[in-house]
Amino acid sequence: MGNLVGRKQHENRARRTWWSVHIEAWRKGGLGRRSYCRQHRLDQGTFARWLSVLVDVEALKVQAELKREERRLRRPRKLSSDARSRAVQAFWAMHVEAMTWSGTSVRAYAKAHGLSRFALGRWRDLIETNEVEVDW
Repeated sequence: MGNLVGRKQHENRARRTWWSVHIEAWRKGGLGRRSYCRQHRLDQGTFARWLSVLVDVEALKVQAELKREERRLRRPRKLSSDARSRAVQAFWAMHVEAMTWSGTSVRAYAKAHGLSRFALGRWRDLIETNEVEVDW
């Protein structure tokens, strides 16, 4: 009988909407589940049940992992002097030089060559400010 009551609650349009708003706010807010529930005086068990009804929890885990990886990749890194780093520097230096000689914009050059316009712009800035020395 308890299962039937639970299912009927999940079918109730007003309750679905109310919990959907909370779950979306939690997802976008950056708080942990426990903190969000405490802040909004929600029962954690009920929140978890609605979360499983309204959201693919595995997709949430994958999304969180992708966000962590994205933040990790955005951290500024120091340039090293190993051979691999020099090869990467030479690759970007070649593209920056070709872009400069061609007279095209970063956006147009990057699009034409399948490169990230953000990476190309960053390397252009590094080379122009002599943070990366081009050693042909």
